[in-house]
Amino acid sequence: MLKTRNFKNLIVAILLWVVAMFFLLSSLEKVHAKEAENIDTEVSGTSGLEAIGGGYAASGQLLSVGYAAQIYDVSNGLPTSEANCVLGSNEGYIWIGTYSGIFCYDGTTFEKINYCEGLTSGRGFYQDSKGRIWVGTNDNGVVLMTGTDMVWITYKDGLPSSSIRVFSEDNEGNTYIGTTAGLCYADSDNIIHIVDDPRINDERILSLHNDSSGTVYGQTKNGVIFSIKDKKIDKCYESSELGLDYRITGLLTDPYHDGYVYLGTERSKLYYGRFGDSTDAMKQINIAPISTVHWLNYDCGRVWVSSSSQIGYLD
Repeated sequence: MLKTRNFKNLIVAILLWVVAMFFLLSSLEKVHAKEAENIDTEVSGTSGLEAIGGGYAASGQLLSVGYAAQIYDVSNGLPTSEANCVLGSNEGYIWIGTYSGIFCYDGTTFEKINYCEGLTSGRGFYQDSKGRIWVGTNDNGVVLMTGTDMVWITYKDGLPSSSIRVFSEDNEGNTYIGTTAGLCYADSDNIIHIVDDPRINDERILSLHNDSSGTVYGQTKNGVIFSIKDKKIDKCYESSELGLDYRITGLLTDPYHDGYVYLGTERSKLYYGRFGDSTDAMKQINIAPISTVHWLNYDCGRVWVSSSSQIGYLD
């Protein structure tokens, strides 16, 4: 009887353990589901699978997730210590543009891309809707990379300058190229067309961004901002025409509202509103201690604001 009783007790114990584990696992699933809901809410509708990376952690959008910063230079693999531009491509590679050439980082090693004589330096990157990567060089025009194939576009092909800074794209597949001496675009056959307008022909184009309607917006070093529709300058304003006695130094389109932009300035102020409105009619955002905005970009569900020495984000 004792052996039987012990056996029965063992069976009961096993059943109780199974039931307990079932409820425990069910509770854990509910907790994980709740945490996933919280993460989704925190990243403004972005799913937990997409909300991966230091940008989400640095901006406080991932609960209980930290981040680490790593500097790469000649001491730990990068063949040079200067970087003019960086691109995180759709394929997961990091592209670095320097005065010494173009480097590709796969997470382990840096590889110099030197199978085209046009890749002498890097001042701007852009990955278009077809997945192609456009490289703007400092003195050698544009190199378009498609896999292992490259197209080299120079002043001989119609570029207004060999020194390139920024790119953007409209809904027709035209790629706009901002140079140090005006603006042009490459059509689907990579033929160059000048966007001829005396208000920007001699301007150094520093920002180009498009909205979902296909309108492209730009900003120059001298604080001129403009919009492009049907491959022509549609509207163009100097900073003073918008009520400012200092320069506009950065521009970014609102990814959710066509026609609305963020404008960075030489002061600790950022303006947000409809393109072309007076700054008095736009929302003013204090970005101190950052002053003199150098770059604006939208990543990880946030607007990031950069000067030459500091970076922050809008919550």
